[in-house]
Amino acid sequence: MSLDDEDSTWLLALESALHEGADDHELIGITRGRILPEEHRAEIWYICLGGGNKFSNFAQFDEIFDLQDQSVVRADVKSLVDKLGNEEEDKVSIVCDVESIFTHYCKTRHLKYDTTQLWGDIVLPLLAAKMPRDHIYVCFEEILEKYIPRESGLGGSVYHLLRLILLYHDPELSTFLDSRKITPDLYATSWMRSLFSAVCSLDATMAVWDIYFQERDPFFILFLALVILVNARDQVLEMKTDTRDQIIAMLCGIPGGLSVDDVSDFCSLARYYIIKTPHTFRKDFTTAIFGSVYMGHGEVCNRVGDLPLSQALCLPVSAEEIIDTCDMLQVAGDDIEQVRFFLVDCRPSDQYNAGHLPNAFHLDSSLMLQHPASFQTAVQGLFMAQRQAVASETPGCGQHLCFIGSGREQEDQYVHMVVASFLQRNSQYVSLAKGGYHAIHDLLVHNINESLADHDSKRCLVCAPDSQSHSSEPADQEDFTITTKPQPSLMNKFSSLSSVFKMRSVEMKEKLVEYITNPNGDGTTVDRHVSAQDRGKLYRNQGDVFSIEDDDGDGGGGADGRENDRLEVVKVSQWLKKPDVITSFACHQVKENGYMYKCHLLLTDTLLFVIRESETKSGEGHVTARRTLASIVKITSKKRHPDLITFKYGTTSPDGEVTVSDMDRFLIPKASEATKIIKEQIMKQMDSAKS
Repeated sequence: MSLDDEDSTWLLALESALHEGADDHELIGITRGRILPEEHRAEIWYICLGGGNKFSNFAQFDEIFDLQDQSVVRADVKSLVDKLGNEEEDKVSIVCDVESIFTHYCKTRHLKYDTTQLWGDIVLPLLAAKMPRDHIYVCFEEILEKYIPRESGLGGSVYHLLRLILLYHDPELSTFLDSRKITPDLYATSWMRSLFSAVCSLDATMAVWDIYFQERDPFFILFLALVILVNARDQVLEMKTDTRDQIIAMLCGIPGGLSVDDVSDFCSLARYYIIKTPHTFRKDFTTAIFGSVYMGHGEVCNRVGDLPLSQALCLPVSAEEIIDTCDMLQVAGDDIEQVRFFLVDCRPSDQYNAGHLPNAFHLDSSLMLQHPASFQTAVQGLFMAQRQAVASETPGCGQHLCFIGSGREQEDQYVHMVVASFLQRNSQYVSLAKGGYHAIHDLLVHNINESLADHDSKRCLVCAPDSQSHSSEPADQEDFTITTKPQPSLMNKFSSLSSVFKMRSVEMKEKLVEYITNPNGDGTTVDRHVSAQDRGKLYRNQGDVFSIEDDDGDGGGGADGRENDRLEVVKVSQWLKKPDVITSFACHQVKENGYMYKCHLLLTDTLLFVIRESETKSGEGHVTARRTLASIVKITSKKRHPDLITFKYGTTSPDGEVTVSDMDRFLIPKASEATKIIKEQIMKQMDSAKS
């Protein structure tokens, strides 16, 4: 059958179905994935958007135009109608119709009209399709409440989800945009609020909507956005020397080049990415992102476990999806296109040996801190095992890495560090099992011994949580505390109130870092000095465990770490040779999010500088902090990880009470020697101040 014959066949089938009053499912079965003929577009849109089954109260509009911003509504509508190019006598009628639609919707939903919501761009294609007024209202209402994200402004959940989806499919591009602090809400707001109508030509928009409404998937917009970003990746990655604003402007304008001829491929690629993406997010976030305008903010969930969506490390995958995927692979074999997970169980070996999924690769996350060389060897083994499993088409094994923790918050901070390291390798298809092994165990509890390999109910921590005494690591060991009596100053008097808030911030930061570096900690503090016998070998002569383009945190103090261009750029070698530098230490800075950064600590008579090495320009670095030695009130270490040193900054009251206002944590080879030198310099400065 020729293409012309095929086109005429489906068109005849469509006309017959419309004549017979076919329902939406029958029509979509005929038109699926096709751009609609202009003469049938309005009718099919109306049917796909539920017009035949939806009650509309638009007929009850009282024709009273008394919104608080009614003049703004009327001006926007007139501007919209001018774009249509109708005759003057038609414009008056259209203006009245559209103003009635906007006014009635605001009144019935108790909303304040907002020009930035781009309602005019949503109505424009409906007008161009030549719909009657009451049909336009039904379609406008359905688009707003089913397809437009409920919170589409800056910081909306939909943009955090788009970033996670981009990170899943193109981590290199995602990391580059993150490093320039370019979040999706800076370039995709008009895409989301108008379903591309605000940025594409009218013809291209209507062609996209033809297929969009047939998909009946509110998340389709995210994958269309993903296609745009992935297709532009080479152009974006070449803009390393361009400004942040230039990159954002380029991204905003990309959809403008879309033509009608591009639309079929555009939507087909979006479908491909949908198939290749875990679907847990749909169940978790549909209500949070696309819920009714009647729902209050407290009625929806936009969190991954205990974290807000904005802080999710990667895409979450539920235990149900993991098990369902394994079951589907066993039943369907290799003929079905879907996500195929390669499961990575990151629990300690004793827990793994007491029960695990049969197809799970074991990678003990604690090796990352305790034996980094062994960890790197295990990672290479993981990639080799994955390649072999994919090549041999092993059931239940694929290209999509899903990391499984224990399901216990403290232990899983190690798992988060492992996941972050894979993301920094630009590994595609990285996800994290929600609830970890505990959630999988609960799901399989009625058939546990048959479903899990090597399950031992006596040693399994889910079956018998008290079966073993959890080894705990003591909290930071106090090396020394500075107890110098501070000189009273005007600043001290005014800073007493803000110190309360600073302490809260530091406490939270300490807890986050503590979870990462002390997963079994019981909070016990053992006072002791860092000694030469504590010289650790964990990181000596090791390469970067983590590194990323830029820091998403607070920059560790003096400079604003959120904007790289605000940090002082220096030549590292020149700074190391400065005459006032007493000594320097090559190390890694550990941030509260689990990332580590290669840096140098430079000690002068009165200051401690932190210089982070640039990931993009060899030999360059950024001065991320300038700490006065007088502000260091504590230096602490860990018993099991003596190379992990924490510097705490703050003030000491006249009665000796220490107030900690900030902190830094570093992994320093031969840490005891480094802290000894820094301590001696602090004491010299104290003696000099006294004299």
